[in-house]
Amino acid sequence: MGRKLSVHLLPDLCPPEILRGGTSVVIDVLRASSTIVTALQNGAIAVSPCGSPEEAESIREQYGSDQVLLGGERGGVRIEGFDLGNSPAEYSRTVISGRLLAFTTTNGTRALLRSLSSRSILIGCFLNLSAIVQRLRGVTGDLHLVCAGTDGVVTGEDVLFAGAVATELGYGVADEWQPNDCTELSVRLYRSVVNGSQDCRVAVYEFLRETRGGRNLQSLGFDSDIRLCSQFSEADVIPEFDAQDGQLKSARRD
Repeated sequence: MGRKLSVHLLPDLCPPEILRGGTSVVIDVLRASSTIVTALQNGAIAVSPCGSPEEAESIREQYGSDQVLLGGERGGVRIEGFDLGNSPAEYSRTVISGRLLAFTTTNGTRALLRSLSSRSILIGCFLNLSAIVQRLRGVTGDLHLVCAGTDGVVTGEDVLFAGAVATELGYGVADEWQPNDCTELSVRLYRSVVNGSQDCRVAVYEFLRETRGGRNLQSLGFDSDIRLCSQFSEADVIPEFDAQDGQLKSARRD
């Protein structure tokens, strides 16, 4: 019997005891995962995931405003008084390099905080797909792909990325994996989107625009973020949660 490769469609569907001892990849394609990856790729010292705006503000008080930037959103919109929102485009090297980011979002940071019983927690999105897959090939134990969803509702973009990871890991080809039903569902979704497409990025972008999260971003004027978040393997960083200080730090692939 192979290792478990489990896709969880929502954080609430994977109790802590299921994740314990395994490696979890937290997925919030639109947009927290993509923003965290972009921030670390562009030189952020670390990202502190916060459950509330007040927690983020307390981190800035602790370290000082010259060291910490506040980033995040509620309802897709930058939180009042914060330096940055949840658009990856805001996190340029000029803005974020050498700074600690205190970050809170509606769905993504909550999914991470729900996964703390895992042995290891990584952040994944299309931007770092190749790096994540390479890292996962080298780990032992069970793998869990935890989709953040939107306000407690399953979202297609997260399921699609989970399917991309499972496909790249050889699910359906190698006998290494023991999947759950949601793994099969996510792989079928991914294959249905990209098979026959001349450009996977275009196919993924078009699919993302039609998801719940994609439609919400379009209504807020963030269509350009959808295109950015649909780019494949533009980053080589793997955000990894450090349980000792509660921060996400960059681990680059070899």
